[in-house]
Amino acid sequence: MAKKDRLQLVRVAVPIPSNQAFLYAVPEDQLSGVRAGVRVLVPFGPRTHVGLVLGEASSVPDQAKIREILQVLDASPLLSPQLIELGDWLSRYYMAPVGEAFRVMFPPGIFSRRAGQKKSREALWPTRKRRMITQAFAGEDRELTPRQRQVLDEICALRLPVSLTDAVKRTRSSTSLLQRLSALGVLRVEEVELYRSPWRDTSGGPAEVRKHPLTTGQKRIFELIKKKLETSGFHSILIHGITGSGKTEIYLNSIEATLERGRSALVLVPEIGLTPQVSNQFKSWFGDRVAILHSSLSAGERFDEWRRIRAGKARVVIGTRSAVFAPLHNLGAIIVDEEHDSAYKQDETPRYNARDVALKRAQQEGALVILGSATPQLETYHHAQQGGRTRYESLHSRVGKRALPTVHIVDMRVEFQKHGGEKLCSDPLADGIRKRLEKQQQILMLLNRRGYASALLCRSCGHTESCHNCSVTLTYHQDRRRLSCHYCGYSKALPMHCPDCNKQYLHYLGMGTEQVEEKLQALFPQARIDRLDRDSTRRKGSLQSILQNFHSRETDILVGTQMVAKGHDFPGVTLVGVLAADQGLRLADFRAAEKTFQLLTQVAGRAGRGDHPGEVIIQTYFPNHYSLKHARMQDYESFYEREIRFRRRFRYPPFTALANLVIRGTRENKTQDIAEDLARSLVEIRNTLSDTRRLRILGPAPAAVFRVKGEYRFQVLLKTTSRKELNQVVAKALAKLPSSHRKRVIVDVDPVNLL
Repeated sequence: MAKKDRLQLVRVAVPIPSNQAFLYAVPEDQLSGVRAGVRVLVPFGPRTHVGLVLGEASSVPDQAKIREILQVLDASPLLSPQLIELGDWLSRYYMAPVGEAFRVMFPPGIFSRRAGQKKSREALWPTRKRRMITQAFAGEDRELTPRQRQVLDEICALRLPVSLTDAVKRTRSSTSLLQRLSALGVLRVEEVELYRSPWRDTSGGPAEVRKHPLTTGQKRIFELIKKKLETSGFHSILIHGITGSGKTEIYLNSIEATLERGRSALVLVPEIGLTPQVSNQFKSWFGDRVAILHSSLSAGERFDEWRRIRAGKARVVIGTRSAVFAPLHNLGAIIVDEEHDSAYKQDETPRYNARDVALKRAQQEGALVILGSATPQLETYHHAQQGGRTRYESLHSRVGKRALPTVHIVDMRVEFQKHGGEKLCSDPLADGIRKRLEKQQQILMLLNRRGYASALLCRSCGHTESCHNCSVTLTYHQDRRRLSCHYCGYSKALPMHCPDCNKQYLHYLGMGTEQVEEKLQALFPQARIDRLDRDSTRRKGSLQSILQNFHSRETDILVGTQMVAKGHDFPGVTLVGVLAADQGLRLADFRAAEKTFQLLTQVAGRAGRGDHPGEVIIQTYFPNHYSLKHARMQDYESFYEREIRFRRRFRYPPFTALANLVIRGTRENKTQDIAEDLARSLVEIRNTLSDTRRLRILGPAPAAVFRVKGEYRFQVLLKTTSRKELNQVVAKALAKLPSSHRKRVIVDVDPVNLL
């Protein structure tokens, strides 16, 4: 191999747990093909890996052992320079391995070893091909048997291309007969690549284009957006619009204005499968220019959509958090709908928040970001109010001058005393359901707990069935008659006797959506009731079916978890019932009050969106909690003023930045030792770089859920007013750990869940 100074050296991101890219030499015969953004096959230790070229190396460490690239896998770059810069930032900001940061920017399988075995540099993923009849010729001068001529005439009458399989069925012939016609030159049979469309699974197909005249408030905000689009550079706007105020109409008009200026647009939604009518709305406005990206698509569908975007055939992308990396050209606008939603936070490495990544990407590409929510995240609202770079705009009235629903809070302590025990529905809620059923109106019922019962208790000895792998009780699912863990998936059959005392005094504790559905059916036997949760939507297409049935009013009552609260527009709903509204307040999470307020406000917004006024009945044992009282009044500003005082006093965001370090291991004592070593290193390094006023270190302490999937978990929480120091302290402390210990540490920057 030639000397180092005569070689072209490049930085390559390899998908392994390392926070650095690696240097490789480019063989002379491959100099023209190696560019930033192409995949390469590289040796790494005794194995080979598929890596991504990030650019030329600026310097070479002394005595570095540099190996050569084995093969270039792509004819052109897969990522633009802006997306490579974004991937670098993602790795640094979230303290994630470089290779993992870039892996998340692609469809699954791009960096698999199978990808490195491709002979063609164009073959990123197995394309779907089928033998198709692409042309048919009358061939009057050919000698054909009567049967051959009959089949040929039938094929000529078909709309081509058509697959050989379909042609056999439709002509009631055989493959051999069609192949004979091809040999005679009257049929042309070719292998054709088929586009795997994700749109066939959206219920009802594309909706009719309906462009509504904008209200005064909508028009004011849209005119501001148009001005921002005409001005070069980065801009961001927060649209704080109450439920039903018409934010989607502003989004659609803004995208149209973006496309008219020759730029592309990206729309992020928390969970696209929950709102098929929204994706159909975008499809109806923008047709084939729309691509859709989310994890429920098959690998082939995601890859085909990604290729369409990269090729410039799709200029509008709608998708969930990973769509923030869509390879759009000339990006002009990014819309983050329901920007407060925790679904934007990735719970695997790299633990990024798509909302924050969207803002960073827009800064790099000079684009406009529109953040929309009826209940903005506290930090977003605070920064917009304090004169940050985000412009604040509000919509205080619903479209069509519809009134907000009337909200009542029912004190379940009073109901308990009145009836001498617990009831599913309080008297006001039961009366409200009865009246709506009589008027043929619809009802939504929210309980944010899956399953039939949250625990199985022996009344004789007090034993509860717990997970073997996690420190949680097992949830009973009656539809499967099994006890299941919602953390690791472990399940077991329902026992007939207590495994400890062998007695039969088994009792269900805590109610889930399955039990609510059962009890409502007993209370209102004439009602058509359905359930929307993770269990009822396991089968492909079941989610769309449940929503479509409710939308077409074939269902009277829809029971569900928080899935029923997100973005749905059901004009027939006039009553929303909330069971156990205070459930989230019991969690050891500084965001508990905010999440409760957001959930209640969002689900309340599902009522009264049609011609009839809406009503919401919230059942709780803590009626005086401020999150419930302000949710009843739909008063975000008052909730913010109360909550921000708590955040300021205890130094939580937006007044500090957080990083949560989770140390995992199968041996409790060993894991605790690693956690304590890490905490000591953090304190020592903090004392040299910062002080306790700027950077506080809390822990280690056992996590709220101490054991998950067979691993014990300890946490170290860092609070800081300096992100730069946070990054330095954590990086140096991790570097002091042995590599075997370092692998045990999860770094979660800006966590949204501390459980």
